[in-house]
Amino acid sequence: MASRRRPKGLVVTATPTLEEFERYAESYVPFPWEIVDANVLQPADVKGKHSVLVSLFRFWKVITAVGKYCPDFKVIVDVGPYPGAMLKLLRNYFCHDFSYWGIGLGLFEDYRKGMANLGGECFETELDPRFPDAAPVRDWPIHDVDCVLLLDVIEHLVDPVPCLDSINRALRMGGMLILTTDNLTSFANTYQMMRRGHSPNIHPLRSSMFYRGEWRPHFREFSASELTFFLKYAGFSVIDHEYFDRRQGDYYCDADGRVKIHERYRGLKGLVQRSVLRVAPHLKDHQLVVARKDAEFDAAANTRVKPTTSKAEWLAILSDAGL
Repeated sequence: MASRRRPKGLVVTATPTLEEFERYAESYVPFPWEIVDANVLQPADVKGKHSVLVSLFRFWKVITAVGKYCPDFKVIVDVGPYPGAMLKLLRNYFCHDFSYWGIGLGLFEDYRKGMANLGGECFETELDPRFPDAAPVRDWPIHDVDCVLLLDVIEHLVDPVPCLDSINRALRMGGMLILTTDNLTSFANTYQMMRRGHSPNIHPLRSSMFYRGEWRPHFREFSASELTFFLKYAGFSVIDHEYFDRRQGDYYCDADGRVKIHERYRGLKGLVQRSVLRVAPHLKDHQLVVARKDAEFDAAANTRVKPTTSKAEWLAILSDAGL
C-alpha cells in the first residue's frame, strides 16, 4: 500500500519528467527521521528538509533509470536503504506487485515498521567486512533478484568487492545493478587542487580512522574507470554511465509549498561553469552507472586477478593491464 494518496489529477508514470517529479516532492510525506535536523555537522542547505527534497535530482535520475532498464522488476534490493524514501518512490512510480528488500546496518525498530507498512522487508548485515570495527556478516537470504540499488553507498566502503560479490550472488543472471556515487574527477575537486592544493581525499579526522560509529564516513571516491574495473571484477558489465550534477541541497519549497531551485553559480561564474561542463562532462560532481550481471559469482571469482606476494607476478599483471 502506498504511504500517501496521490494528488488528484497527477499522472504517475515510471519515467516522470523532472517537473513532474518536483510536483511529487511537493506532496511527499516523509518519515519523521527523514527530516534533516539542526545538527551542527549538517550543511546549512539541507537542514530542515526531507530526503526527497535534499536529493531530488539524484532520486529522479534513479527512478528514470529503473524505468528504462528494469521496469517490470518483481524483486528489488536496496543496499544501504536508510532513510526509506526509495521504497516510497518505487511504490508510487511502479504500480505492479513487487518485493522489496532493504539490506544494511542500523535498521532500528520504527524504521523496520515503516518499511513493513509499505510491504518492505529488512535484513541487517555488514556490507564492508574490512571496516576497522566491522559488524557480523550474514549471508543474504534472497536470490534471483531482478534489480539492486546501490545509491551513494560504495564511497563509504573500505573495500567495495565483498559488497559487489554479495550483490552478484543475489542477482539473477542478466539482472541489473543501478549505482550512484560521487565523482572523483569533479570540477569542485579539480578547482580545489588547482586553487589551494587541497587533496580530494577525505581529511583523516573525518574518516573511519577516527569515527567508528553506525554511520560510515566516506572512505574514497571513484573515477568512472575505477568503477568499471570493480564492476567487471565482480562479474558485471557496464551498459550505461552518466555524469550529472546532483544539485544536493539546491532545491527548496517556497512560501506556497512549490519546489524551487537555488542556482549556486550565477552570472559570469555560472556561465563559465555551464560551458566547461558541456564540453567536459567528466567534471560533473556525480555519476550514475547501470551494470548487468554477466557472470555467476563462482565464475567471476575464478577468473579475476588474484592478490599476490610475488613482485614479478604483480609486475606482469600490471603489464597485461597496460599499467
